[in-house]
Amino acid sequence: MPVKKKKAVFSQARLRDIAWEVGQNYPVSYSSDYISFLMITPGQGHVYWNVRQRTITSLIKKKKISQGKTRPVVRIHDVTDIIFDGTNSHRHFDISVHEHEGHTSFGHDHAARHYIAELGFLSGGSYHAVARSGAVFFDHDRPSGNYSTAGQFRGGLLNMTFPVENIFDAPVYERMNHELSTILRKEELSIAVVNVHVNGDATSNSAISTYIRHVSEGCEKFNSRSTLFMQKEKDALPVSEKSIFKSVRAVSETIYNDLAMSHKKKAFHLVHCHDWYSSQAGMDAKNKLNVPLLLSLHSTEYERTEASEMTGLSKKICAVEKKAVKAADLVIVPHSSTRQQVTGLYDAPSEKVVIIPDVVSDKHTDQSGFSSEARQWFNIPGENRVVLFSGEMSHAAGADLMIEALPTVCRNHRAAYFILVGEGPLKGELEARVHHMGVSHRCRFPGHLSGKAFESVLMASDFVVIPARSWQDEGLARMAIDFGKPVLATHQSGVHCIEHGKNGLLTFDNPGSIVWGIQELLHNPLKDSMIRAAARKSAGQSSSLESITAQHYMYYEIVLNKHRRRKRV
Repeated sequence: MPVKKKKAVFSQARLRDIAWEVGQNYPVSYSSDYISFLMITPGQGHVYWNVRQRTITSLIKKKKISQGKTRPVVRIHDVTDIIFDGTNSHRHFDISVHEHEGHTSFGHDHAARHYIAELGFLSGGSYHAVARSGAVFFDHDRPSGNYSTAGQFRGGLLNMTFPVENIFDAPVYERMNHELSTILRKEELSIAVVNVHVNGDATSNSAISTYIRHVSEGCEKFNSRSTLFMQKEKDALPVSEKSIFKSVRAVSETIYNDLAMSHKKKAFHLVHCHDWYSSQAGMDAKNKLNVPLLLSLHSTEYERTEASEMTGLSKKICAVEKKAVKAADLVIVPHSSTRQQVTGLYDAPSEKVVIIPDVVSDKHTDQSGFSSEARQWFNIPGENRVVLFSGEMSHAAGADLMIEALPTVCRNHRAAYFILVGEGPLKGELEARVHHMGVSHRCRFPGHLSGKAFESVLMASDFVVIPARSWQDEGLARMAIDFGKPVLATHQSGVHCIEHGKNGLLTFDNPGSIVWGIQELLHNPLKDSMIRAAARKSAGQSSSLESITAQHYMYYEIVLNKHRRRKRV
């Protein structure tokens, strides 16, 4: 019997390529006259059009126009607030074109207007319209209302597309695109990650382990797979000088054997070990399995111990670190100071040591849990807005101004709640006043709060109000802004860290002005801009975990490519 051939199965990417090739080589002929119009920026538009030859011939015959005297134009009409009949636009201007099909861009000086594009022909003093677009609104020239920091990276030289969480990390991805443009590898990148830790430092172990896990998981979107090798809990290393090196050797041997067995089943491209505890297993893998080795030194023994207080154990650890640095194909350190020690004290070539920021300690990474906890304390539904006052319950701090603003705000915003933190001479009176005003069910007076409890309340709040009549310390405002919360303050409070309209609003010390400010922020005009500002600040001052992961992946590929070139020589 003849063998049946398997039907070819095309991927979505291949089908898109085929459709593109068909469209380029066999374009569809247009069956109608049309003109399309879109806004590029508030001051710039773009027009596409097509007019069939038979339409032009018919127009010439019907209007008895000499064919050589017709000139095609795109006419832009301002049709703001009118029903356009072809003749009643507020104004129009013409764009000279030379073909009956094509596209062109144009600029204009009038924003916040509706425009229609028309394709027509001029002959003598007459104009004859052929096709007309729909109306397009050109908005004011102002920042976009879309402040999302997420995006999509599309490699130019690097054939890779992947989502990114923070568009302000773009320089990292552009560098990766440039560095890896010549590296072609279709199979999945496989990394063996070795992480051995010592007893007695649970906090440091947990932070490093969490960091390693996050980086390993993040690399998956770059078509890579990490396998973590670490000792069992019962084999955790002791701290004592007599037994630590013996234990390191025993644990390293066990880990290497596990790694070698896994490598035999499916080969690893490279090994990445963390700190000196893990280095022996990494060096064994490099020498016996012939795979490149990356070493991450999250700190050196010189940093952990004052050089003047170096013990015998410290000197032995330094010797191990120096040996591991020499064996590694690349050394990753978190700071320039660590890099100076590795190059100066361990004699590593400068090009062999790179800086990738270490464990990301972002106190805002999981605000949702604290926010939910604070709302439960005060019985505030999760979807309701929360306004926070924190300070002395006194005239100087403007606590009474806050209370006087509540009836109007509560009447106009039925889903807003107010938390007033602090003690002071007016507290009892203010609690009685909100009761008589009929808004006590929307107010919470918790008194003084511990630092941790206050952070939870701040996270649960949408913005902070400082309605002071006299100078106040900027600590609260700076803390709120650092947490991404806008701040409403009076001019009299002397809080200079507020940029009006960017990270907060400035008002005057009277109830009407406070009402205006609270209601403006309840409409939430600053949240998105603060998210964007926080993302830009974060990208400028520290690296995101996503960009750290991208840098690791980039160096994995660079080291592997160099290793393969050496093998071919």
